[in-house]
Amino acid sequence: MVSGELKRRISRLQREDSPPRPGRPDGRKPRRASADLTRHFPEGSICRTDRGDAFVCETPLGDIYSASRRLRRRYLAAFKKARRLARRDELPAFLEPLAGADAETTALIDTETAGLHGRPLFMIGMVRHVGEELILTQSFARSYAEEAAILDRFAAELPEVELLISFNGKAFDWPFVRDRMVYHRLACKPAFDHLDLLHPSRRRWRSELPNCKLQTLERYLCGRWRSGDIPGEEIPQRYHDFVREQDARLIAPIFHHNRLDLITMMELLIALVSPADAEPATRARAPSS
Repeated sequence: MVSGELKRRISRLQREDSPPRPGRPDGRKPRRASADLTRHFPEGSICRTDRGDAFVCETPLGDIYSASRRLRRRYLAAFKKARRLARRDELPAFLEPLAGADAETTALIDTETAGLHGRPLFMIGMVRHVGEELILTQSFARSYAEEAAILDRFAAELPEVELLISFNGKAFDWPFVRDRMVYHRLACKPAFDHLDLLHPSRRRWRSELPNCKLQTLERYLCGRWRSGDIPGEEIPQRYHDFVREQDARLIAPIFHHNRLDLITMMELLIALVSPADAEPATRARAPSS
């Protein structure tokens, strides 16, 4: 059943008695999902691997997202609730990978690529729970040649991961990563379960929402409307331009886009496990660049 809060939100967004203003779903000023974009790279460091160097930005979520504490509490609670539901045989089959999962051995990933299969992969964004923090890591290839390095770094972390969470990752992200590892002759023998949030989202909300794209779910379930975000279809060309010009202003929006996607995936996981509580996870400012 759809929660009353979600029904009310959908009703407001779908009203036709007052024509919406351009770029706003309901005629009201949207809550901003993005801060001013920096003109430079996020702070990071050069990571050395057996396959070369890559740029790595490793950031506690609290440094870029004002509501990270509440998000962390709800994220951890989602795992506990999933285990309780599993013990009572009440966990939906499409969330089965959560039955025995722990936040400490779970990784959320989102990749950015220079095109479809066969083209280079240039960014791997990952969120993991480490100690008392949610850590967001973005490994970035500053040139096509550094793709092998970010894949090598990612492969080194996989043995610690028991559950991989993605959005459309079974069809795109993971096959893409695996194929690029094969291309670069990197060993990859994953032993993790994989929860693709796209499929449970379709089962849960397909009849209630216009579609189940990530940003549509973000809009209706998180109450967030992105402003200043780079469209996904522009990302490959933006990267090719960056490789040619090495201008950080070209790539900073992609870091921001990747962060927003990962945070929305966390909020989506929370909503799926606790559908009765499917409300905006926060009304604080969006993550900074």
